[in-house]
Amino acid sequence: MKRLLHLAIGFALIVSSAFAEEGFKGRPITNNVWMATGYTLNKGEFIVGLGPIEFGITDHVQVGTNILLYLFQYYNANAKISWLKSPTRAFASGISVGHFDLDVLGVETSFTSLSPYLAFTRSVGANTNLHLQAQYSYFSAESDIEDAKAKSTSTGSSVYAGLEYSLSHKTKFLGEGSYDMTFEGFRVGGGVLFGWEKFRLKLGVSYYHPEGVDGGFTLPIIGLWWRFMG
Repeated sequence: MKRLLHLAIGFALIVSSAFAEEGFKGRPITNNVWMATGYTLNKGEFIVGLGPIEFGITDHVQVGTNILLYLFQYYNANAKISWLKSPTRAFASGISVGHFDLDVLGVETSFTSLSPYLAFTRSVGANTNLHLQAQYSYFSAESDIEDAKAKSTSTGSSVYAGLEYSLSHKTKFLGEGSYDMTFEGFRVGGGVLFGWEKFRLKLGVSYYHPEGVDGGFTLPIIGLWWRFMG
């Protein structure tokens, strides 16, 4: 898997250098590896990916959802407001809500989640941004969420720190670490983000080690989406 990931990154670097336009210019990223940044979409901008859909209502307000998760009966929505937005710093607050409802062979499983967060971004160099985020996650279910067995996608109340380095207006290197206080585990990851005029491609690898899971989870980071209009 590592060899395949290295080949994919190398190929994307060659293609990006040859054909990509300055896709990031005037369009700060709204997410680093996983965490939110202090920026929002510009007014009228859309993000359409393999699941995520987001829309900039104004230059400071965006809303979204992940339609892929609806296939697994996880109904979700999110909103984000940027209170401060300049080329060198940004501060935002947001909230994600979700409801999972599943009935298999007469056994019902359901929970509701509510996750407000704060995100801050500050330029710490000519080509480098520092991102910080704090998120509180509330779960309403029949059993205590702390008793649930953590999975690779499990996320609870967490603190994040990340770095974004812009090699050019079309290539960024991303790094990030977080600690999940609900599942008592560390998560680290890094990758490369390529930006064409409308298309985005993110490739990387992550490691998550929640309490009670021997060896943790090592997973590839693969994201692709379109960011247009605005």
